[in-house]
Amino acid sequence: MNNKWLSMVCLMPIIAGCGGDRIDVSSEHLSTQQLETIISNINAQYPDVGITLKKEMADVAVKAIENLVFVEGGSFDMGDFKGPCEIPSKTRERMDWSPDHKCYSIADFSGQGYQHKVTLDAYSISKYETTYADMEVMRKTNGLPVADQNLDGTPRDRDSKEFKERLKKLNTYAAFTKTWQDAKNYCQWLGNITALPFDLPTEAQWEYAARSRGQYRYFATNNGYRQLEGSSYFNPNTGYWVDYRDEEVNASTRISEVDAFPPNPLGVYGMSNQVAEWVNDWYAKDYYQHSPERNPQGPESGTEKVQRDGSGTTMTFSRLHASGYDRYRVGVSFRCAVQQSTPVSPSV
Repeated sequence: MNNKWLSMVCLMPIIAGCGGDRIDVSSEHLSTQQLETIISNINAQYPDVGITLKKEMADVAVKAIENLVFVEGGSFDMGDFKGPCEIPSKTRERMDWSPDHKCYSIADFSGQGYQHKVTLDAYSISKYETTYADMEVMRKTNGLPVADQNLDGTPRDRDSKEFKERLKKLNTYAAFTKTWQDAKNYCQWLGNITALPFDLPTEAQWEYAARSRGQYRYFATNNGYRQLEGSSYFNPNTGYWVDYRDEEVNASTRISEVDAFPPNPLGVYGMSNQVAEWVNDWYAKDYYQHSPERNPQGPESGTEKVQRDGSGTTMTFSRLHASGYDRYRVGVSFRCAVQQSTPVSPSV
């Protein structure tokens, strides 16, 4: 892909069309050429869509690029990197790694216990999970029903007052999904609009980013611990249990906004927030035992897709898997990645 446009930074808004048919979009980080590409693709792919919705699409596309975190390639030991057999803090949410650890950190129900070397090329990943509001823009432009339903299972009425109020409330919550394809379609839609190779991250890319380029971190938080509101840990130096102060809390027992808690050292949010995230790979429990070292893509076929994060017991190497659900699920979401080895914009 030709990235000569990356050397230019747009300082003025780009406006396409005339009269009332204008797409007005600007960015401090994207080049004029990239903004023009987004506008041109929207006009070509959605000629019959109203200008208001075109503007919403452009804003979503620009934000998606601006929110990318560039991840330098490298090698790491993927999988459960072991933990202390007796945890000094007496809580799994607060462990420090040592090369002398010999016990599995969690029960190996899904195959993550087979630690193996993985080497990845550089890529970019979204610092946030896709939001409920951004998912709605994609689905509305493609004539799809709202990715949410009433209690009786019927789709929510996009034009109703109740849904518009709900959209305001859930604006920055993680998008709901029913199937892996919901997530895949959104990322590929971004790729069609931006002309960038947006897709779901692979399982290895997700873990590498969660662990801040493969560090031995049990949770993808600012300090590697899950410090829950109202929780405490045992301090072996004093012999007392210590309550977390409000300013120390960095995780939650509830699903919340995608940027609610501090990011990990790489600058990525919500990879230990108990929202399950679809990744690109098919699931096989024994895949780690025969996967290639370089850029593993998962099995060629399967019946379930891998998910990461998703519950209070999951760590940065934990694997979940599912074939899909019978309704859109709160707490089953995704984030997108760009599959190219150079930064997408000068801001990264």
